[in-house]
Amino acid sequence: EAIMTTDTRPKRMALEFQIEGRTVRLGGVTKGAGMIYPNMATMLCYLTTDAAIEHAWINAELKAAVDASFNMLSIDGDMSTNDTCMLFANGLAGNTPINGQHPEADTFREALRRMTIYLAREMARDGEGATKLMTVHVHGARDKADAVRAARAITLSPLWQCALAGGDPNWGRIAAALGASGCELDQAAYDIFIGDVRVTKHGMAAQYDQDAARKAMAEDEVIITIDLHLGDGKATAWGCDLTHGYIDENTLYTR
Repeated sequence: EAIMTTDTRPKRMALEFQIEGRTVRLGGVTKGAGMIYPNMATMLCYLTTDAAIEHAWINAELKAAVDASFNMLSIDGDMSTNDTCMLFANGLAGNTPINGQHPEADTFREALRRMTIYLAREMARDGEGATKLMTVHVHGARDKADAVRAARAITLSPLWQCALAGGDPNWGRIAAALGASGCELDQAAYDIFIGDVRVTKHGMAAQYDQDAARKAMAEDEVIITIDLHLGDGKATAWGCDLTHGYIDENTLYTR
């Protein structure tokens, strides 16, 4: 709680798992509720483990985990000048130091990814003024980079964030953000889903149940899925809605 600023609650997680038959622990805490973009920014994350790990390997794995979690998070599209994600390992679990050749390297890698994604999602849930978590899945992109561009563009759209706050399944806001993202796009191919409801088919409005779409928009977590039908690229990004609470939070600093 000492590192919280505009956060409304602590974000933390603890895991236990087995490496070489030994119990290994991994813990994490993070803070940040505003000015979260494009790569972390205005956030702190501290991870601790008692696993023995080789420095070069964990340095690369931590970067990969951050790229798939905190670097896919936007609360408001704004940024700051400082952030930190640190991992401390003391080796007290007594395992053989983990590196890329260790037979159970995947076990630690998966635990690290699970933790950083969980913490990123919790940050989005607790964004300044936020009432809903937004999860955007993009697949069928030409490549990974295009999938990242598309997913992040949607979480960054103020128009879509406002629609999310109001529970309005205005898929045109999603399509506009998709078109502006710079990803390769076939306007006669892509599909958009809000929850399980397909709202566009091959780039055109689909016949769908409006009540079902509004129900999906009313969930605590609103899931948007986009299939670009162009390749194998995929990515997931997280964000939140944009409410009057965000304005209130950011008009009080100099009073």
